[in-house]
Amino acid sequence: MVLYILRHECRNFEKVDFFTPLNHIGNHNANTKVFEKFNDIELEAIYSSPYKRTLQTVDKISRVKDIPIKLDWALSEKVNHEKANGLNWPSYEEQSKIHELFNIDSNYSPTADRDYINSYSESLDSFITRVDTFSQFLKTQKDKNILVVSHQSITDRIIKNITNEDYQLEMGECYEIDL
Repeated sequence: MVLYILRHECRNFEKVDFFTPLNHIGNHNANTKVFEKFNDIELEAIYSSPYKRTLQTVDKISRVKDIPIKLDWALSEKVNHEKANGLNWPSYEEQSKIHELFNIDSNYSPTADRDYINSYSESLDSFITRVDTFSQFLKTQKDKNILVVSHQSITDRIIKNITNEDYQLEMGECYEIDL
């Protein structure tokens, strides 16, 4: 298996909420650079954070390859407490309106579902538990080529959990792990 850990493409730096989209550079890169990287790779699964910008990053790959995106709230962004102030976590209905725009796998049972996270002010223990649980799940998928798209704190922790290496992905950067 090859595990591809992808940090979402470029967004505006001052926005970090659930609905923050890719900026024009991020959209361009998602539809060209990221798509071209994965166009000739046989993927069996795509896992994504439920955030709009991560879904935008893999949307073209998902549609062209006809691989529905498996939403997992374990891959949701960990927002620091200063940035979390004043942000309201979206309702189920608000989340669903975003997800209806994408090719989502409605049969997937996530390691952490939308009931697991209900606030941007998540505890460190909760964050560690959800990401470590997802990392353990990935280790059971050794026979598949998998693309995981998420946010910096999540991608960095998954890389550390699987390779024991400290690595910080830039926006749009992909880290490959042979398992």
